[in-house]
Amino acid sequence: MDGQWAVVVGAALGASGAVVGALTSWASARLQARAHVNVARLQQSAAHDAETTARRRAAYSDLILSVDTARRHMRMVRQHVLAPGPGGDELETRQAAVHDRIREMQAAEWVLRLMLPDDEQAAVTELTNAVYASHQALIEDVDEWLEQASVDGARAPGGTPRYEGRASELQAQMMSFAGAAHARLYA
Repeated sequence: MDGQWAVVVGAALGASGAVVGALTSWASARLQARAHVNVARLQQSAAHDAETTARRRAAYSDLILSVDTARRHMRMVRQHVLAPGPGGDELETRQAAVHDRIREMQAAEWVLRLMLPDDEQAAVTELTNAVYASHQALIEDVDEWLEQASVDGARAPGGTPRYEGRASELQAQMMSFAGAAHARLYA
């Protein structure tokens, strides 16, 4: 019986080893599958975050560029008023271009606002308010110049004191906004 007993014990040990091996393989496969799923989730999350950041960067860039374009067009109106003997039709064309640039800025503003959390909205508001204040000052200066020109009968070069003060504030606001955006997006 000893020989038969050894065969039975050996078979039992072999079977139990096979069962333990199968359980170990199964547990290992489960852990490996979980690890693969977690890696896939991390990759998807990283790709989503990278795409979101890229879109926010583009939206910030579009807003800053549209503000700068509006600022440059306002400066062209100012230069027109400062030039001797400027024509009225050309002034109207330049003013219309400023209005178009402000509409473009508003579109870029709302695209960016859709991507921003509440704590970043205030900076956008401050920047756009600086553009509106600068534009309003320019309108007041041009209106005053046109009114004076209609009284004098001559269109002598005029000044733009309101606009000049607001333009420097706008420039400072743009730099502050760009610096804050850079810190948020590239930190």
